[in-house]
Amino acid sequence: MTALTARLARFADRNAGRAVHAGWLGVVASAGLAPAPSLGAAQLAWLALAALPGLAGLVWAGPERGRSDGARLIMALSWTLPGFAATAAFTTVISPAALVFLAGPAAMTAAGGRPDARLGSTVAACAFLLAAAAGLLGPAGPGATGLAAAPAPWVAFAAFLGAAGFFARARLGARLDAALEALRKARPAAEGFARAPSPLIALNTEGEIMAASRALRRVAPGAPRRLDGLPVDGLAFDEDQQAAVRAGLESARRGGAADGGRFSFTVRGANGAQNVLDARAVATPAGFVLSLDKPEAAARPANDHAEAEDAARLKAERDAAIAANRSKSEFLAAVSHELRTPLNAIIGFSDVMKQRLFGPLPARYAEYGDLIHESGTHLLELIGDVLDMSKIEADRYELSAEVFDARDIVEICAKMLRLRAEENGLALYADTGDAPLTVEADRKALRQILLNLLSNAVKFTPEGGAVVAMVRAQGPDLVLAVGDSGVGIAADELDKVGKPYAQSSAGRKTDERGTGLGLSLVRALAELHGGDMTVQSAPGEGTTVTVRLPVLVEAAGDIAPFEPLEVHQRIAAAQAAGAAISGQASA
Repeated sequence: MTALTARLARFADRNAGRAVHAGWLGVVASAGLAPAPSLGAAQLAWLALAALPGLAGLVWAGPERGRSDGARLIMALSWTLPGFAATAAFTTVISPAALVFLAGPAAMTAAGGRPDARLGSTVAACAFLLAAAAGLLGPAGPGATGLAAAPAPWVAFAAFLGAAGFFARARLGARLDAALEALRKARPAAEGFARAPSPLIALNTEGEIMAASRALRRVAPGAPRRLDGLPVDGLAFDEDQQAAVRAGLESARRGGAADGGRFSFTVRGANGAQNVLDARAVATPAGFVLSLDKPEAAARPANDHAEAEDAARLKAERDAAIAANRSKSEFLAAVSHELRTPLNAIIGFSDVMKQRLFGPLPARYAEYGDLIHESGTHLLELIGDVLDMSKIEADRYELSAEVFDARDIVEICAKMLRLRAEENGLALYADTGDAPLTVEADRKALRQILLNLLSNAVKFTPEGGAVVAMVRAQGPDLVLAVGDSGVGIAADELDKVGKPYAQSSAGRKTDERGTGLGLSLVRALAELHGGDMTVQSAPGEGTTVTVRLPVLVEAAGDIAPFEPLEVHQRIAAAQAAGAAISGQASA
């Protein structure tokens, strides 16, 4: 079937234009032979006008000529003649004559491509409107009742439209299959480029970045977050270095005879430091390919014995890491299976309560049933957290982006944790603002980020404290902040926060021990979205974790700075209100 489709596509490309236009001549001929009485001079003139597009198509609709702009315009204009002739035969365009104006777009679509179809449709629409406007002044012609009412021309016209549709579908379908096949073949090359061990950058002819391998961040950590469309000289440290990049590209464009397209320039590294990179540019028909490397990597002296020892050591470490990873995966699979079995029962029974299958429930119990179902469902997803962390570390975690209002996630997560907070004697507030916050992100990942942050805040806040979750828009970023009035984190332990399996001293003292993956998973999920996480804390004053995600569908017009201090001001206000209420109750 593939070979047959290919042969049909080749036949259509070579012969569709002339075949369709020859078919139109057949339609005109059937109109001329259909009436019993002999045709007069006016009828013959109309038929001659209607036949002109078919005759022109036999000359201009070849595979090469038919693609020129001049030929397209001539064909589009000639295809208005059959419509005008039919309008004269019916004396008005508001009649079956209107159908004849479809012949031009159908023929040009079957014989050409998208430009032909657009031009033919536009010209035919303008011609129809012109004929309709002229009809307001009076009849378009004396009419030809027998010629217009004969069934044979309309049968031939319907066959013509069917043939045009067949050729258009055959050509477009074959081209779509070819495009999909080309895309499938190009995907391994694109994946290989993205995962290349050396930093590679693909540029267009103007020197703008079209794609970059992931290794670029290793040698240029100060590069902007979004690189698409950025001039490559924008990576340079200053104007002098930008000039060096432009000179290197110009040398590569000329063939790089003197230096082989090699040059060096300085980029902005971590903490604003200057990093010197060696570059090599190769000109391509679409632009350039630029490879980068650190000079010390190229200038490292060769030492066969040392390299052999390093290779043996690395091989042993790799084998040990593979074995440990395999054991970890087997252990996690077994644990997840044991946990899922009782959780499925909890979710099933709570779903029965949620759907009220055995009758109504009191409002409070109904709410608890809904929360049990929601919490159980989410807990089932949380079983995969450790597995998700492993996938993230292996660069195999895939986000499933969708468009939704981020405020809904904040409110749902706050509702799920509110009962637990009340049991611990805490006040939990969610401040989502008034304006919608439409984002395009992974809903499960965003919910995981908020639940981890709220759970930590509730866990490490003593009785009488408060927890606040705030969400705001800042330019293209969604800013999530969760603050608490808890025990806080010492300054010498802040560096450990966010690392897998690391816990602060406060975390080790609490009765609710965790895996130490909560904040590390938050940081990893934020970075997968192109964002980041920051932590501000002090012992006895509480902690605020801020997550920025560039996921807003529409950037906020008023870019106001977000200060984590706002969260603690809200916490202080909540505690003051709680103390006032307690004082009134005791009085």
